[in-house]
Amino acid sequence: MRSLLLVLATGCASGTTQAPSGACKEPLQFGNIVLTEVFAAGTSGGPVWFEIYNAADRPVDLAGLTLGHSRIDGSAPMSHAMPPLAIAPGQYLTLGNMAAPYVDYVYGSGLGDLDSPDGGTLSLHCGATEIDTATYDLIKPGHSRELGNAKPPDALFNDDPANWCESDASEIVAGNFGTPGQDNDCTPALVGQCNNGIALRDAVVPQVGDLVITEIMANPSKVSAAVGQWFEIKVLRDVDLNSLAIGRAGSVPDVIASPDCIHVTAGSYVVFARTQDAAMNGGVPPGFVLGTFSFALAGELELAVGATVLDAVSWTRSTSGRSLQLDPSLTDPIANDLEANFCDSTMAYGAGDFGSPGAQNATCTSQPSPGMCDDAGTMRAIAKPVAGKLVITEVMPNPAGDETKREWFEITNIGTTPFDLNELGRDRDNDTRAPDVIHAASCKRLAPGAFALFARSTDPVVNAMLPAVDATFGFTMVNSGGNVEVLDGTTVLDRVTWTTTADGISRQLAPAHMTTTDNDVLASFCAGTTPFGDGTNAGTPKAANAPCP
Repeated sequence: MRSLLLVLATGCASGTTQAPSGACKEPLQFGNIVLTEVFAAGTSGGPVWFEIYNAADRPVDLAGLTLGHSRIDGSAPMSHAMPPLAIAPGQYLTLGNMAAPYVDYVYGSGLGDLDSPDGGTLSLHCGATEIDTATYDLIKPGHSRELGNAKPPDALFNDDPANWCESDASEIVAGNFGTPGQDNDCTPALVGQCNNGIALRDAVVPQVGDLVITEIMANPSKVSAAVGQWFEIKVLRDVDLNSLAIGRAGSVPDVIASPDCIHVTAGSYVVFARTQDAAMNGGVPPGFVLGTFSFALAGELELAVGATVLDAVSWTRSTSGRSLQLDPSLTDPIANDLEANFCDSTMAYGAGDFGSPGAQNATCTSQPSPGMCDDAGTMRAIAKPVAGKLVITEVMPNPAGDETKREWFEITNIGTTPFDLNELGRDRDNDTRAPDVIHAASCKRLAPGAFALFARSTDPVVNAMLPAVDATFGFTMVNSGGNVEVLDGTTVLDRVTWTTTADGISRQLAPAHMTTTDNDVLASFCAGTTPFGDGTNAGTPKAANAPCP
């Protein structure tokens, strides 16, 4: 609990005359006073505030101490000089822009708005002498940023953003968390580590294929979307969700920044919602919501760790009061790329909307039986490629730009009858991933002489403006000494290899060598020369190859 030695005056909001700027009553030195907490944005119209700590071995009168605030780039600087106000050694003082029971001193409008988009910098000076400076970012409304409690407050320790963490344990007022005037209650984890309740350990970082988005409630009817939206993830491998980012492509995501290990186990379901309050979110079962998110579910959702996208889904329809659920037989991060593999939920929950948050989805009745596909409303057996008729005819292992979004390869049907792409696997031989299998309800027919394109992304904005992509894959194509293969179950239908690849240039099979045996020979391939899409790469994706010299 805080125990201030003496409060001699309040700030300008009370009409008290301030000490002259730049003249401290006491000869304070660097580190005597330490910035320890910043609450830059509330959720209920209350004060914004920051906290300081007396690290000196004596009571200190703050008269003349200059409080400073600016944006991180140094722009919009503002300052405020303190009147006589004492603080005991080892104690905290909370300074805010308006009065509140937990604010010890009101500085009014003297420091401007703490909630700038990129954060800000707070400083304490006696004339030209710096007493302490700290930069804050990662502002989350309703949560303070605290200097971690791993050691006593220190003016050098608070210079490193990694030593700060988000307060989420102590609620000051409804929806607002922090520890004004008290010891801080969060412990930042080291990069790549988390606290398992006993000791720090290395976090198990999710990889592509470990997490699958399986259900989305974008349009609740019993409560507003602002509080009733939620989505569900199925976990396919034991991982920690620390550092998982959730959001929409191209927007600033919400990131799980907990110092504690957020461990989830294979086979479990995880729900994220706009609020954890079951009375507000439409009755998502208590305890099922692992965390909250701040953005609106509006047609797309993405999971990532750093720059690596783990899974992404998009949708164009949403029935009021019913979630979109992935058929449970299609639970993988490739199958959920297809909106046709989702259907409206028929299971009621909570206040009466339909969905199965935190539980396995019901089978979509529109899904065909195993080995079947929907051919324009008629269910029929999937037509498998005849051996030797599916040929890999072009590969782009080394595109210019972001390879994780721009890699692709192409196949051709050289037979006289069509076959389906359904259930075909794409893989790199001898890697550690399972093949990416094309799960689709509708028949994905490839006519004789036609081409199919497999790529890392279906989004033309990021994949260099490729033509329509037939299916995506998650493995990495290796630039040198690589290979790619297409499988029917465990049977390899075709495989090609390469030794080296030029940046931004495809390797295309000569039209005179369109067979599964000729494409085993490196000399049957040559460099693509035709610019495509946005013009940054050369090749003929999903089109006839040019003759090789």
